[in-house]
Formats: sequence, structure tokens, C-alpha cells
Amino acid sequence: MSARAPRRRGRTVLAGAAVLLVVAGLGVVGFAGYTRFLTPAEGAAEEAPSGSTATVERRTLADVEQVSGTLEYDDSFDVVSSAQGTLTELPEEGSVLEQGDVAYRVDDVPVILLTGSTPMWRALDLGSEDARDVRLLERNLKEMGYDPGTVDKDFTESTQSALYDFQSDHGLEETGTADPADFVITPGKIRIGAHKATLGQQVGPGGGAGLYQAASTYQVVAVDLDPDSEALAKVGAAATVTLPSGKEAKAKITSVGALEQSTGNEGETTSVIPITLTLDDPKLAEGMSLATVSVDLTSETKKNALAVPVTALVALAEGGFGVQKVTGDTETLTGVEVGLYADGFVEITEGLAEGDTVAVPDE
Repeated sequence: MSARAPRRRGRTVLAGAAVLLVVAGLGVVGFAGYTRFLTPAEGAAEEAPSGSTATVERRTLADVEQVSGTLEYDDSFDVVSSAQGTLTELPEEGSVLEQGDVAYRVDDVPVILLTGSTPMWRALDLGSEDARDVRLLERNLKEMGYDPGTVDKDFTESTQSALYDFQSDHGLEETGTADPADFVITPGKIRIGAHKATLGQQVGPGGGAGLYQAASTYQVVAVDLDPDSEALAKVGAAATVTLPSGKEAKAKITSVGALEQSTGNEGETTSVIPITLTLDDPKLAEGMSLATVSVDLTSETKKNALAVPVTALVALAEGGFGVQKVTGDTETLTGVEVGLYADGFVEITEGLAEGDTVAVPDE
């Protein structure tokens, strides 16, 4: 990866605000649109300008880069059949399934959604013990209102009794045994995507293609970041997302992927760094999906920085910058050292004190 070139966005803004002029072989400095010139000698005093002034003050400066992203649902995956037979029902595309809902039907027998991270790979019945899948079953039963006793790794008579009640209420054969074919396990609630199977189709474990696409109901923002902006890709960094509604939502970078490269039709190579952001308040994006959003990523922040409007800067003939310091009815061209440019302001690291007044040309 090539080294990232120094960023000069703040300087580009300045170029439109301050212009260096040379008249009759003498260096003179002025603002574009400002009606008179100042000599570059520091300490030269003249009548105070007729334009606006600004007070040197402390503020938080944040250097922000805006990129494009996509609001989408997290963790897309295919739901496959754990039951053998004829597919007789699928959930509607766009609907949301929760714990205890019917995920699909095979031979008109419901397959029920349970939530968790442990797959159910075997039948569980009285005597199954010291097993994570038992704990998953008991936790789901308890959360759906069936009392399995203590939620642990042991399948007890209380577990069996709760399972009997669950099977009776959900139209399953009352066996007291938890058959993997009766359940589909997902990490949480899911939003139903495009169907991949059709009713009447023969399905079964290991049948290859899934029944339908699904995704978490949790929304994230995906950004393909230019490698030149790699410094912005830091897990935990704060960002601001502008949603299609125009609302701004605070967010954080939660994952940064490895560099990805793709080759176009004409052989050109494109490189991106995939990053994922989560919204601090997910409710702000409810009802929105696959929407393009703008993302403000912060590369540098300085708190309590001494700052003036960037348009107050004057480019000096001998190099560097100055400002027109205003004291009473006089102005003095004063050299300054500058730091971070952000939000229309520039950090002053040397040459001014808090509370000083500087001239700012009228637009």
C-alpha cells in the first residue's frame, strides 16, 4: 500500500480566501474582495479595517472527511431446511420473525424459530445432560413462558414437561423430545429477504440451496473506504451519519476489514477497506433499508484549541501566515503559527492570546 499523501484540504479553502500580491517589486498582502493592502512588516499599525472582527477563542476542532455509505441490515444469511419433506409454507418477504414464530412448514408441520448461537444437531430428551444445546432449549422455553426449572445443561422432568406444553401449543407432535427438524436456530429476530425455494419443492437437511434469505433486524452502515483514508478506519472512532430523512445520527466504527481488491471489465484494479458502523440510537433508522447515506469520519480532534476563522489568515510575502490584530482603532499585522484546520476555523499555536481581536474581511 502506498504511503498516504499529506492532507491539504484546509489549505485549499485558504487559497480562495487570501491572495498574495506583488506590486512594483514590493511584497504586499491583501484579501480577495478586501479594498486595501497592508504592508507585510509585522508590527505595522494602520487604521482599523471597516470589515468584521472575531475574538480569538478556545474551541474543539474536528477534522472531518465525508464519505458515502449504505444503510443495511446486518448478518445476511440463508435459512435452510432441517426437516425432510414437501415445503408447504414460507414467511412473507419483508416480514420479521421472532422467537417462537413459524419459520416455515414442511408437510404442513411447523418449524419453529429459536434464538441462540448453539446449533441443534441431535434429539434431546430426558437424560440428556451436560450439554450446551440443552441450555439453549431451556432458555428459549423459559423466555417463551414455559417453565423448564433451572436453566442449565441438564434435560430434567421439568424440561420435558415444559416441552410437552410447548409442542401442544405450537401444533407439534407431543413427544417430549426436542427434534432438530422441529426448529431453526438464529442469532435473534430476523427480517425475511428474497425466497430461494418454491412451495411444493422437496427439501431436507443437506439439501443445498436455502429456503430464503434472512438478515438481522439490526441495522448498520457499510462503507468502502479509500485506502488513502486508512487513518480514519479505527474501531471505536465516532462518526456522524446523515440519514435519508435528513436526520443526523451519531455512530461508531465497530469493525474494520482487510484490504479488498477487485478488477473491472477493462482490467483496472480498485482497492477498498470495508468498515462497519453502528448507530448509537438504532431507532432513528427504523423502516429504512438499502439506503445511501453520507458519513462524516473524524480523523483528528483537538479540544481547547485557540482558534480564529480561517478567513482571518493573511498569506505573508516572506512565507507563512499572519492576521490583522485589532487593538482599539488600530490594526497590526501579526505573524502566527497555525495547526489544525477544521469547520471553517484554524488553530493558532503561536502569535495570539485568548481574547485578542482579529479582522475578518466581509464576504
